Amino acid sequence: MREGIKFFDSFQLDPTNARLRKNGRDIFLTPKAFDVLRYLAEHVGQLVTKDALWRAVWPDVSVTDAALTVCMSELRRALGDEAKTPRYIQTVHRRGYRFIAPVTGQPSLRGIAGVSARLGDAFVGRQAELRQLHSWLEKALKGERQIVFVSGEPGIGKTALVEAFLEQIADDKGVRVGRGQCIEHYGTGEAYLPLLEALGRLCREPQGTRLIELLHRYAPTWLAQMPALLGTTELDSLQKRVAGATRERMLRELAEAIEVITAEVPLVLLLEDLHWSDFSTLDWLAYLAHRTEPARLLVLGTFRPVELMVRDHPLNTVKQELQMHGRGNEIPLALLTESAVVQYVKARFASLPRESLRELGHMIHQRTEGNPLFMIKMLDYLMTKEALVQSDGRWRLKKDLLEADRSIPEGPRQMIMRQIDQLGSTDRQVLEAASVVGAEFAAAAVAAGLELTMREVEERCQLLARRGQFLQEAGASQWPDGTAAASYRFIHALYQEVLYARIPMGRRIDLHYRIGQGEERAYGDRAGEIAVELATHFEQSRDYSAAIKYRQLAGENATRISAHHEAIEHFGRALELMMRELPDNAQRVQQELSLQVAIGFALNAVRGWAAPEVENAFTRARELCHRLGDPPELFPAMLGIWAAYYLRGELRKAYELGGLLLRGAESAQDPGLLLYAHLALGDASFSMGEWLRAREHLELALSFYDRKGPILIGHDAGVNCLSYMALVLWALGYPDQALKDGDAAIELAQALSHPLSLAFAQGLVGYFLQYRREADAARQISERLIALSAEQGFAHWLAQGLVTRGWALAAQGHHEEGIARIREGLAAFRAIGVEALRPHDLCLLADACIKAGRLGDGLDALSEALDATNKHGIRHCEAEIHRLEGEILLQQDDSNVEEAERCLRSAIDIAQQQNAKSFELRATTSLARLLASQSGRDEARTMLAEIYNWFTEGFDTADLKDAKALLDELAN
Repeated sequence: MREGIKFFDSFQLDPTNARLRKNGRDIFLTPKAFDVLRYLAEHVGQLVTKDALWRAVWPDVSVTDAALTVCMSELRRALGDEAKTPRYIQTVHRRGYRFIAPVTGQPSLRGIAGVSARLGDAFVGRQAELRQLHSWLEKALKGERQIVFVSGEPGIGKTALVEAFLEQIADDKGVRVGRGQCIEHYGTGEAYLPLLEALGRLCREPQGTRLIELLHRYAPTWLAQMPALLGTTELDSLQKRVAGATRERMLRELAEAIEVITAEVPLVLLLEDLHWSDFSTLDWLAYLAHRTEPARLLVLGTFRPVELMVRDHPLNTVKQELQMHGRGNEIPLALLTESAVVQYVKARFASLPRESLRELGHMIHQRTEGNPLFMIKMLDYLMTKEALVQSDGRWRLKKDLLEADRSIPEGPRQMIMRQIDQLGSTDRQVLEAASVVGAEFAAAAVAAGLELTMREVEERCQLLARRGQFLQEAGASQWPDGTAAASYRFIHALYQEVLYARIPMGRRIDLHYRIGQGEERAYGDRAGEIAVELATHFEQSRDYSAAIKYRQLAGENATRISAHHEAIEHFGRALELMMRELPDNAQRVQQELSLQVAIGFALNAVRGWAAPEVENAFTRARELCHRLGDPPELFPAMLGIWAAYYLRGELRKAYELGGLLLRGAESAQDPGLLLYAHLALGDASFSMGEWLRAREHLELALSFYDRKGPILIGHDAGVNCLSYMALVLWALGYPDQALKDGDAAIELAQALSHPLSLAFAQGLVGYFLQYRREADAARQISERLIALSAEQGFAHWLAQGLVTRGWALAAQGHHEEGIARIREGLAAFRAIGVEALRPHDLCLLADACIKAGRLGDGLDALSEALDATNKHGIRHCEAEIHRLEGEILLQQDDSNVEEAERCLRSAIDIAQQQNAKSFELRATTSLARLLASQSGRDEARTMLAEIYNWFTEGFDTADLKDAKALLDELAN
């Protein structure tokens, strides 16, 4: 009996796919435990010695009895077996083991009965829905991805329908099933929770190695969120590789990975209780649904409609939008009709007389209104009350007892309460503690909340699951401290909800606290991995300091994967608890400071720098810094505030903060802090047109640079300084040295393999190439930047790429397209609140308008640029604004000559004040050309020769070539 699927009791053993199932649900086993079970089942009824098992399962490997003992313990937990009274695996003392359950090639009668009873609940009145699911699966198998929502109120049969469907496709479709559960967290949950849970389960299956390989290649940002699947070294390497991953990158990666995975094996992804879903999971669903690439994928999502309305949950919007565009379908489950209820009663109590069947069906429908869960529990209740009895193989209805019983519960919750009251005190305590842990739980977590051992909890849960009361098995779990325990889940979410609601407040607080502490101890320095869970436990137990700590960790976890909506909620909740519950002291001020900075950046990612909430967060953070006396340890927070001011174009505030950063860094004598302080002052000085001061600070910053140092502002500091130095050196009149630094910035960013740093280098070097008037090179680098930014979701750098590409297109003769792209980039910058580059970008727009002959539009752009320059003190392109205005005036009308000359002389004066030799050369060339046309050739030649002769390099650049050509013309 070595071929094909084997059946014993209600279990199904599939050797080919290394899969054990019970009543349609996968039972997780480690590979070695599965191999032991398979070997025993292949030798049913025979004594299998330990030596035989070692040779079969551990060939060529020396192992001790301990390895076999661990496998046997795992198998007994999975099978619900007991060593003293075995039903499946019998221990033969000192010799080996014997598999004692009958094994066949067909399901056993008990197995058939068990499945039929469960499936019957779903099939009654649900045949049409089941057929519809099969039709959508057929489409999915052809490569047409399907998103299906199954909706209905508690007890309506959502899970039963889905389980019936999955049971039917388990063996004949070759489909893999991934399961993820959304959990009510009394607040925002963990980002992507059900997706990560489903992926984790699939990766831990026997065929999971291949899936891990595919995730490593196509979705590394997701694999990095599942540390239990990787070794320490591999995890560290992967986390560095995906650092700074954006939301867009995560959405794209998993969608593409799913397409690759389903090209090999079709996938059904079940996401249960989406009414408790996090924002990010819904974002991914919407993104996935709108892709058009082939995918043999069926997503099934269950939810309760009432919960969506009560919570104003975004799932409602997502679902409606998908349905409106034909990207999603819904199966709304209705209450069963009376005829369906009668049909169920007839299937379950076939020997009842026909009249009794009709009467009982009518009464059950009247009492339950056709709620399937309530219907089943009502019939169970009548059996316990002996209103339904069986004798001589026939069922009989006692109408007198039925009519006399006034205590029949009026709803499913009351029915569940009755069931709970009938339990023993220990079972009741175990279930109540389990309801505090969650819909699915480890026995170890329940034991932490009770004065019971883990073994005692496992035994109680195992007995309940075996009797089909409240619980079902859910495999095994292991905590970081090595604690291994069986896991279980509530058969229905209502069981957990009713149990939790009945716990007295004092006991509930105690249970949350003890369970939270137990999990915190078990996870140790990895407690951040379950930050949302711990935050919930400690908040519910009134340990607000711990709750705030883990809310902040949860927000940081969300930030790392660009789940900014969840991050805002977590940071916001931490701030709310802090302000309400903690005393106003220095410790609270410092903790609030870190939270305000964190929520400020999260808000910026969602709403942009211009949002008032962002300004409020950073303004509050700055106030807190002053209260704390600006100590050195607050440096990263201050740097974040500086970045906000700088990008918003508030240069005076940014430079002031740069001074504070430098004083703090000098006080600490920390090279890393000195690097960032000088970087902040150098960048700000550049934008203010203080070119010499910018060069000084950037050179000092580079002297402190260490490639292995931390990244504090999203991109590498060395890349930042080299990129800005290229712009500064060009302005100061050293175009060749500037080119070397620009090339070095790109090379460093590429060597670091850090996408955001590469985008930074490409963005600023693109502007530098525009300074050099190298349209072809500027277009090439801008197109690489646009592709990288679109892939990674870098909104800032996408906008910058559009502006540079637009200028290059206009310079190459594609005037209107170029103008459109520049305007698109300007709008994108404004949408995210970035103002620091606006005067420069408006100059590029004016230049493109000049080439297109749209002189009025060019003047409008320059007027806006000058307003922004004066408002914010952004003066690095001030000379260019005046030069371009002079050029437009000259082209507009000959009568504008005097005003044009004034503009050009102003440009020269400003460039000279700023020591900006390249801008001075460009403006002088324009003025010399004007003077030469107005009989001022001698003055033109003298002034142009003076600035031209100052240069010692860059004679192959466009500006110096133009100046030389004009000098030669003036000399003749």
